Amino acid sequence: MIQNETITNILTRVTVRRFTDEPVSDEALHILLQAAMAAPSSMNFQPWHFIVVRDEAVMQKLKDCLPYAKMINKGCTGIVVCGDVSLYESINKMDKEDNTLYWVQDCSAASENLLLAAHSIGLGAVWTGIYPLESRVDKLRDLLSVPVHIVPLNLILVGHPVNIPQPKNKWNKTKIHYDKF
Repeated sequence: MIQNETITNILTRVTVRRFTDEPVSDEALHILLQAAMAAPSSMNFQPWHFIVVRDEAVMQKLKDCLPYAKMINKGCTGIVVCGDVSLYESINKMDKEDNTLYWVQDCSAASENLLLAAHSIGLGAVWTGIYPLESRVDKLRDLLSVPVHIVPLNLILVGHPVNIPQPKNKWNKTKIHYDKF
């Protein structure tokens, strides 16, 4: 079987929802954001913007705004992954198709890179959804002063895990189809 450090990291990454009070270091945060920005993107637009939230009062407001962010505590850092939809306006005019939603794929790839990087350096992380629910998008826009052409996709909480759950084997050969569905 082909196995290496990268494959092991992917197969053992789990969602972590309980964090210690130890803060995430600036060095670790830099690595996570660098990994996120190494993601592929359509037409190399790199539409991502990252809002790093460490302020306890703002984190509490995020906890109040987002129903699945109740695990926020003083040790975790919030990273709101956003996409700049204005980048696609010129290509939409050329293609005469709406390419705007490619930002979701691009920012999702960046988010996964961030999650994998967190796991690889011993941190835990959880992805909590914002987009496409307009009520959540609007709350985050207001709270974090996000401009109208920037859309918050998700909030990734990163921290030192209290414990790391056992990874589940998610392999399911019934989900694989060859040459046609």
